[in-house]
Amino acid sequence: MAKSLVLVSNPGSASRKYALYDGNVCRARLHFEYDRGHVICTIIEDQDRKTVQTDLQDIADAPSATVTLLNEHNLLVDDEQVDSVGLRIVAPSSYFLEDKELTHEVVGKLEQLKMYAPLHITASLQELYKLREHFAHAKMYGVSDSAFHHTKPDRAWNYGLPLEDADRLDIKRFGYHGLAVESAIHQLRGVEKLTPKVVVVHLGSGDSVSAVYHGKSVDNTMGYSPLEGPIMSTRSGSLDISAAQVLQAELGFSNDQLDEYLNHSCGLLGLGGSSDIRELLSREELGNHQARLALDTYIYGIQKAIGSMSATLGGIDQLVFTGTVGERSATIRKRIVHSLAYLDLVLDSATNKQCFDPKELTLISRLTHSKPIHVVPIDEDAEIAHHLHVVTAM
Repeated sequence: MAKSLVLVSNPGSASRKYALYDGNVCRARLHFEYDRGHVICTIIEDQDRKTVQTDLQDIADAPSATVTLLNEHNLLVDDEQVDSVGLRIVAPSSYFLEDKELTHEVVGKLEQLKMYAPLHITASLQELYKLREHFAHAKMYGVSDSAFHHTKPDRAWNYGLPLEDADRLDIKRFGYHGLAVESAIHQLRGVEKLTPKVVVVHLGSGDSVSAVYHGKSVDNTMGYSPLEGPIMSTRSGSLDISAAQVLQAELGFSNDQLDEYLNHSCGLLGLGGSSDIRELLSREELGNHQARLALDTYIYGIQKAIGSMSATLGGIDQLVFTGTVGERSATIRKRIVHSLAYLDLVLDSATNKQCFDPKELTLISRLTHSKPIHVVPIDEDAEIAHHLHVVTAM
């Protein structure tokens, strides 16, 4: 009898990530990215990692190479086939606050929403159509990146809009990075380190800060779209609508061009001339004022968000860093926590400095002098696979 296998798809703007699961066990991960104009794929099996060149011209065609590589590297054998595919969905809609089988009707809903969140939904739809071509026998599921935040209290959902308009048009603060936060919470609970009041700082290409009470979301700095919150790598973060109107009028942008500009030309890139934290830190050391301004603004925004999320909880018991930057940059963690002594948060300098891309939950706070500060390596793929096991069992 053939095994039931699950493929996880987690597309990014410049990369494609896949993971093949056999039950709860990850058999392999495939990470496609551009390298000097070519698309390469890194294949990870347990501790074994190898990088192979592909014939792809466009990374959007990664699903076709995924099938080939799974077979060539004996990751699919005999009569095995992928029965279910889970695709991370980022969509501003109450409808997508839960996981959905991607039926014709559900895909139609995504197509309708595309005009309101063109960057994220267009990428998801393109990935879905490619996956259907190459995994024709598999059922497709959309796994919500907002579902974890459905427990937020009423006061955390609304903007200051007439309620009848907001309800009719479905304009709410949905929140995102839910899969990442959920992964952190599950890992903390698994080693009995989960405290009642947790603030999770997720730092990557997108940044968000979440308040979690007894394992459930209370608030998240992202709102209707992932654009809201502190400044990010290339996203502006929260912006006065009047300022956006001036940008649109003076720069002659269409709605789509404004959306593209605020998501891809702003944030650290706009302020500092680079979206790469490492480059900005290097330039700052050389005395570059623009790099310093960008980093100071970035860190200041995250510190404010930690303060506001702590306020929603009535205090804080634990601070958690996740995401590529949160897991890898000791300097950024140090600068963020430097001004948080008022919350009884103090780093252990040596432990923090040694913590780079940890494989397990790592404590970086000063013992007896601080509330716990952890770095948690998130695993969104495992969360998506877990969601698929739940939804397919229903």
